[in-house]
Amino acid sequence: MPKLYSYIRWSSDRQDKGTTKDRQLSAARTYAEEKGLEMVEIIEPGVSAFRGKNRSGKLGDFIDAVKSNAIPSDSWLYCENLDRLSRDQVDEALSLFLEMIRLGLTIVTGMDKKVYNKASIRQNPTDLMLSILLFIRGNEESETKSKRTIGNVVALVERHNQGLPVNIKSVGRHPFWIDDSGSQYEAVKKHPIYWNIAREAIDMFLDGHGVYSVKRALDEKYPNGLKGKEWDYQVLQKMRNNRALIGERTMKVGGQIYKLKNYYPLLCKDETEYLVLAEKKEQNNFKSKKESKDKIKLLSGLSLLRCSKCGGTMHSFINKKTPRYICTNGTHKQKNCSGWSIIASLVEHCTMIALLMGYLNNSWKNGSDTTLIDEEINAKQSIIADLDSKISNLAAAISVAPNVVELATKIQVLNTEREQLLINVVNLKERSVSLKSKGSFEIEMTEFLILIQYAVFTDLEDEDRNKIRKIISSIIEYVIVDKTDSCITIRIKCYGIDEVLVFGGVNRKPHWEFDIELVNDDQDSNVAVVTDEIREKTNQYLADLRKSYHNLYDSSVSMLSQVGYPEINGSLFWPNR
Repeated sequence: MPKLYSYIRWSSDRQDKGTTKDRQLSAARTYAEEKGLEMVEIIEPGVSAFRGKNRSGKLGDFIDAVKSNAIPSDSWLYCENLDRLSRDQVDEALSLFLEMIRLGLTIVTGMDKKVYNKASIRQNPTDLMLSILLFIRGNEESETKSKRTIGNVVALVERHNQGLPVNIKSVGRHPFWIDDSGSQYEAVKKHPIYWNIAREAIDMFLDGHGVYSVKRALDEKYPNGLKGKEWDYQVLQKMRNNRALIGERTMKVGGQIYKLKNYYPLLCKDETEYLVLAEKKEQNNFKSKKESKDKIKLLSGLSLLRCSKCGGTMHSFINKKTPRYICTNGTHKQKNCSGWSIIASLVEHCTMIALLMGYLNNSWKNGSDTTLIDEEINAKQSIIADLDSKISNLAAAISVAPNVVELATKIQVLNTEREQLLINVVNLKERSVSLKSKGSFEIEMTEFLILIQYAVFTDLEDEDRNKIRKIISSIIEYVIVDKTDSCITIRIKCYGIDEVLVFGGVNRKPHWEFDIELVNDDQDSNVAVVTDEIREKTNQYLADLRKSYHNLYDSSVSMLSQVGYPEINGSLFWPNR
């Protein structure tokens, strides 16, 4: 059953204490029942969509999960209206909207039950125009609200500077140990529950405990956590650096930074204790580190290595002198994911095979002939020139036209199209220059194999690993690692290839195999009746496709063996057996 993800966002404390959440949830449940969809909640309290702040929150996590296939691309996203997604400038809001549409998602707005997806926009382009107008309205409302907020905050800052009590809630958020339930003309107070807990955390930090240790202690002693949720690793980590501990509040309003001293009651006894806390943090962070050269990990920091269980990224660490990759969410005890890890050499070895397969496929497909690329550049530049002319004409018409908003909207649409074309042209030119400078395929391949030779692969301090990282980033789209029933499966997708390369254990230890899976992309055409003939042709096509990939795999493994790579150790796919 397809899932409907209900995105519920509210940005103010007043909305938090009101009916906003219940209203949005009730409407989403009703819609899911009507359409026969399974509802999943994405609740994001206290986050504004102005300037795109929510893109880095749970909405951003949702989009990343769709990109990594942790959430199916045919899912639905329900929001009360489009400005719940973004109140940013219209070009940024539209970019976010189209990003989700291109992923295959269906967006439905509860306000008018309007449905937006690839099919609806293509069949009725006015839907896209409507979304642009709604984003413009949302941004204008937020701009007006922002100006009022700035004026109010400046007045309250002046009141604070005069020594009078203030409680500024319209900008930023107060620390969890602070009670800001009073009016804006009252001073903030110690929270009746969390103040003492926060002080316990400070005492543990001063005793030399790290964030994980403090989190575990709080989870055991205060199982209800923070506002009904588990104690968050990142909240505790940021707590130690927060100058609110010594009463200071820093705000950025309208581009101006304000530092308000003596705004909060002191959680640290004095500034000396705050400095000791910082010193303990530094000792805690570096007590287990030894001086050594940097270890260059092939996959860390590229945002392409992800955990199949939660969709989060994986980062590297050293365990008993052996490099491993571990789920970041699991490490922080977040998103219901455990801190499971995989030996780095296995996932990197599979990645090198996939890298070579993607490289061979790309090289054979494109060669070093740039004729087609140059023709495409000329075609796009011609379209850009035509758009420039249309934009100039519309701009000239604004001075005399009665409906300025309509013309301005058209200019926004044309300008967005123009900017995307300019980006495409830049990318095509870079590709053309790259191909022209590489020379023949044989020399290209020799240089490539020398770069990725096994000696470089195994030497974590070799600077050439940084060059390999750049190639990985340009060829590999994602690497998703799964561990189920003590068996590892690694799925790797290359750009420009419609299939996913699968490396995984089969039957029992130490057996494993290479195979492919088809990407479940969104196709407009559907076959109502599958005949035996169609089924037979489909099966034959898949068999031929699988055979061609196995041949490409065999060629890649053979070539890697020439530069020192051993066979993959199948036992590594079964780490706990």
